[in-house]
Parts: sequence; C-alpha cells; structure tokens
Amino acid sequence: MSIKELIEILPDPLRKRALTHPSVADPYHSNGRLEFLGDSILNHRVAELVFHSYPELLEGDLTRIRAHLVRKSFLASVGRSEGLEEMIESSVINDSVIADTVEAIIGAAYLIDKELVLRTIDEIFNPSEVDTDELRDWKTLLQETLQAEGLRPTYRVISKQGPPHRPVFISGVSVDGEEVATGRGSSIKQSEQAAARAALEILGVRPLPRSPVEVHVGA
Repeated sequence: MSIKELIEILPDPLRKRALTHPSVADPYHSNGRLEFLGDSILNHRVAELVFHSYPELLEGDLTRIRAHLVRKSFLASVGRSEGLEEMIESSVINDSVIADTVEAIIGAAYLIDKELVLRTIDEIFNPSEVDTDELRDWKTLLQETLQAEGLRPTYRVISKQGPPHRPVFISGVSVDGEEVATGRGSSIKQSEQAAARAALEILGVRPLPRSPVEVHVGA
C-alpha cells in the first residue's frame, strides 16, 4: 500500500487538483478542500488505530501518539520517499507543501475508494512502531505520583552548554527542597522531561508494561 497507489486510482481532473497547491491555482482548482477532507479522514482513522492498539493508555497519551503519527514531518517523509515532490505543482516545494499534498491525495482517493484509503492508512501509520516512552508526559506522571504524598516537584535549569545552534540544557528536579534527579535535552522542556523520568526511576515508579494486542478496526 502506498500514496502512489492512491494517486493511480484518481481520474485525471481529480488527480491534477490533488497535486496542485493553492499557490499556483485558483482555490477551487487546487488541493485546499481535498487537504481538509484528507486531514479529517487521516486523524479519524489513526485515532481508531491508536485507541485499539493501546487499551491501557488514557486520553493524554493517546492524543500524543496520534499527533506523533500524523505530524507534518512524517507526512512529508512519506511523500518524499515516493517521489511526490516531482509530481506537485507549487511555487515552492517544502515539507509543509508535501505533507498537505499527501493529505489531499488521501481526501481525493477517499471519494473514489474508501476501503483502499483506510487500508493504506493502516499500512503506513502503524501505532505499534511508536516508541511510547519517548512520548510519555513524565512531568505530569511525576506530579500525579507526588500529589498522593502531598508533595510537588520543582524544576530549575542547572546549565546551558553547546553552541547557540545546538544547545544542551541540563535541568534538575527537586522534591521537598532536595534535588532528586537531573536530565538533559535540546530544550528546557526536554531536559525537564528527562529529569522527571529519571526521578520516577529513582522513586521506583515505572509505567505499566504494554501487553501485545491484536488490533481489529472495522472499515
């Protein structure tokens, strides 16, 4: 299953519209409306996949996984891997344009063959390939864990290292006035998440292991 296979089922006028960016054509003859439809279909289907793949996760984590799967950079990588930039009519070709075009193709193909589109989404946007540990909100988990004891974490930036274009932040997290752990990352937010994760490990709190599940999503 591929985006190219979806393009192949499109009649010529619809194919041309799906591959034409609004920067070079009238809004009604470019892919803006199809992108709107494709974005909605993609988000809905991926939400189903994530919901059934992770029965142990709650709304916040499910939302993060869905957002990770449908992010613009991934859509653009899918389009580039299939040579889509060579087919698009646009005044500029960048990740945003390619990602929007992928969504427009999904929307256009959905008008022709719904089941093929859903099978293609299932193939490309696989929730089982997501590293959920990397997406987990460790700060929230630490805060909720400590709240049960009447405590709350506080964070501070310890240092900033590296060149301006590639900084490394080191942050510490303290509980009841004592520093429990430190973490590093390319932003303050990432370093705080790393510190919170380290603190949870020190405190002996780990997320529940994920059990393998078989996903069945109705078309």
